[in-house]
Amino acid sequence: MKRSYKMKMALIVVLAASSLLLSYPGLEVSAAGGSSATDPANAAIQYLNGVRSQMGIPVMSLDAKLTKASSNHANYLLANDENGHSETSGKQGYTGEWPWDRASAVGFDTESFGVFEDVSFNTDSPEAGVQSLLDAPLHRSSLILPDMTLLGVGYNNHAIVMNPAKKWYTHSGVGKYPYDGQTGVPIGFYGFEMPNPLEQLHLSQSGYFITYAGVAQEKTSISASLINSSNQPVDILTLKQELGDTNAWHMIPKNVLTYGETYTVTVEGETWSFTTMQNPNAPKQDPVTSPVKTDLPKQFNSNDVGIRLNGTIITLSPKAKIINGSTMIPLRGVFEKMGASVTWDGTRKEITITKGARTIVLTIGISQAWMNGSWHSLSVAPFLSAEGSTYVPLRFVSEALGAEIAWESEKWTAVITQHE
Repeated sequence: MKRSYKMKMALIVVLAASSLLLSYPGLEVSAAGGSSATDPANAAIQYLNGVRSQMGIPVMSLDAKLTKASSNHANYLLANDENGHSETSGKQGYTGEWPWDRASAVGFDTESFGVFEDVSFNTDSPEAGVQSLLDAPLHRSSLILPDMTLLGVGYNNHAIVMNPAKKWYTHSGVGKYPYDGQTGVPIGFYGFEMPNPLEQLHLSQSGYFITYAGVAQEKTSISASLINSSNQPVDILTLKQELGDTNAWHMIPKNVLTYGETYTVTVEGETWSFTTMQNPNAPKQDPVTSPVKTDLPKQFNSNDVGIRLNGTIITLSPKAKIINGSTMIPLRGVFEKMGASVTWDGTRKEITITKGARTIVLTIGISQAWMNGSWHSLSVAPFLSAEGSTYVPLRFVSEALGAEIAWESEKWTAVITQHE
């Protein structure tokens, strides 16, 4: 088969299936033995191979050339403050326009192997970056294919870049995730991925995706079902994802799953089970002799970020959340407590926040803010949620109002300290 045709297939993989990840982990992950600080590539592949071993599929090997290509792209993204898969000739660190170009540039055999790419901007640790990709359904697919044999990993404080590779037209079974017997599985998926698979399903959120990767291309439909521990059926949708010379199928529960529940999946006659995580906000179970119950301390996550202002936790409805690495908060609830006034112009879709001599103007969908006579770039543009709530970037506005912001990553909490 000619290289040009294989490159066309690789392009489908990268742009249609793997595009840019904007997602965060649903599981708590910590680096094992401190290895990630000294050898992030090995830490990442050890974590991924641990998952693959639990799945019962072959582990992958770290390839030096792919790792060089991955590192080159991670460094390009950092140097140019970018977040995509392509590179632009002439920019700092350019080594090739597309993943397979960059792999070929360092001597990797792109005639025999198809090169995929997944990128995450969760850089708390290489392991956390890998888990964030596994929690993003369109990205996990390439990482759980049994016939993916080689892997490259690039990691810095901006991004983790993973380049898995497989020989063309090999097929050695399917990968299933969540895998059989897995526990602590998140209950939902909230669209924090680009492309967002929920958009074509017309959903704002769903239950955690179940992936069956490694299906022959000619399959146009699959049989699939999901039941809970009481043998009650769970309504699901199915979604096909093309992966070059093979396909993945996703089973999507229409509603968020239940905490602490065991679910059984059947796809194409194969059956396996997994158990969801326990409710982090469930009341503490006291001894029988004690008539008093005490709630657990609030545990925050990427979809319910804690906000502490001058030592006091602020209760927000809707919740603050992480989007593209930035903490986004609902328009009302925080800035008023900082002594600012907030106004909304529905016609122009503008938010004006004023405190003393400081005035900040933000516009829905615009990644720039007008502040005291000049424009300032925003990492994430203000947006309207599916429920109609207005979200704005916490750090930019708080610092513009004269406050300091710190981040407690283990507690998923933004800490605001006001000095005036």
